[in-house]
This record gives sequence, C-alpha cells and structure tokens, in this order.
Amino acid sequence: MLPTKHLHTFIKKINAYSFLIVFILFASKVSAQNDTIYFDQNWKKSNKETALYYRIKPIKIKTKSAVGYKITNTDSLYVINDYYLKSNKIQFQGYSKDSEGEYLVGNAKWYNENDDKSETRVFDYKPNNYTPKFRIPEWPILYLGYSIASKSQFTGGLEFCLDCKEENKLLLGLGYGITSYNGKYYGLPDIHLSYNIQKSIFIKAGGSDKNAYALAGLTFLNMIDLGFGYSAPFDSEKIPVIKGFTFGLTFRFTNNKNVYGRLRMF
Repeated sequence: MLPTKHLHTFIKKINAYSFLIVFILFASKVSAQNDTIYFDQNWKKSNKETALYYRIKPIKIKTKSAVGYKITNTDSLYVINDYYLKSNKIQFQGYSKDSEGEYLVGNAKWYNENDDKSETRVFDYKPNNYTPKFRIPEWPILYLGYSIASKSQFTGGLEFCLDCKEENKLLLGLGYGITSYNGKYYGLPDIHLSYNIQKSIFIKAGGSDKNAYALAGLTFLNMIDLGFGYSAPFDSEKIPVIKGFTFGLTFRFTNNKNVYGRLRMF
C-alpha cells in the first residue's frame, strides 16, 4: 500500500507542476500581446491583421541615463522602439517625453527596411549659455500671408498656439495687412482662428474691419497652409470692397517644437 500511496502523491505533484507551467506560458503570451502596440501605414493604432509596424510597450528610464543631461521638469523619458511587422527589423529608436513618441528628445534614428540605411535627427534640450544676437522667439509664432479675392493682400502678424500639446493645433492670429484699391493703399487689421487637423488639413475663419472670410485647405506640417474660400464685405458701399472667392497662402516661423508636425522618415 505504501508504494501506491507515494505514486499517487507523485502523480498529483506532476499534475500541479504541469498546470503551473501551462499557466505561466499562457500568462507570458497574454502579457507579450498586451505589451505590443500595432500601427497601420498612417501610424494609427490598429490590430495585428492590418498593421505594418509595431512597438514594444515603452518603458521609462531616467532622463540623464537616456540622453546624458538633465531636462527641466522632465525626470524620466520613454524608450521608443518601433519595428517593421513583416520583417521584424527595427524601424525607429529614440526617447520621448510621452509614451506616444510625439515629443522626441536626444538622438532619434529611423531605419530603412530594405537596405538598413538610417537617418538620425537630434532633438537637443541641453542648456546653452550662448545667446545669439538674433533668434526667432519660441512663442508666439510669426506668420506671413498672401491672399487674393478681388484684390491682392499681404498680411503679417503673430499667432498664439492655444492647444499645442495635442496633434490638432488651434491657432489665434493677430496681424495687419495691406491692399490696394483704385490706386490707393489701405491697411486692414487681421484676426483669425485656424484649426489645423493632423498636420494635413486646416479650417480658418477670420476678418478685418471691412470683411469676413473663411478658408479650408491643406497644410504641410503646420509650416505652410494653402487654402481656398470666400470673403464677404460688411458694407459693399465702403472701399476697399473685398468680396468673392479667395485664395490664401500662409507661412509660419517659430522655434516652438510643439507647433510644427513631425514627418515620419521612411
């Protein structure tokens, strides 16, 4: 009876260990799936079936360990590693202030899937005691615009980024423009709101003391806006009369890294 009892106990232990091993393997597989983020061709989150890229869930490390220096109000950074799904080759390596990889810090490197060539950009937040004689202020934004409805108009001024932490940017502009009408030059104040959506399209509405206008069109990383719309005068009897379909072109200049969109390499 004693050997049979020992055998029964041994079998129970084997079953328990087998269950434990299966449970650990299953938990590891589930954990690995949860630690992988998939992206489609436009870098939007997707499932594995429609994805072209994937990212291992970012971990945080100390800022100085990552980039070699401290950054004000940034104690740690996320380690971002992106891969090509088909080949499992590295696509991107870098550090970011956020887990989405939008606010890069230090050396960022993009890799080509086919020939393993890479391109590096440096996002430097290192303190610098040198102050150049001239620099574009980080805030607000300098904008220069050209528009034409019935007449051409050149405008310049400042824009304020009201919502720069999100991918979609809301910009408030205050400026002054010059146009000619019947051989005379007129100055026109400009105030507008521009909503730039995902670095590709924008919607803009604004006006002066003579007219109101609305535009929509394409934007290149929020640096250049190109759009079409319509301008309507407040009083058709008072010159200059700015009326009709309008074309608009805007350029933005700033050192504020949060204003411009970031172009994905390769």
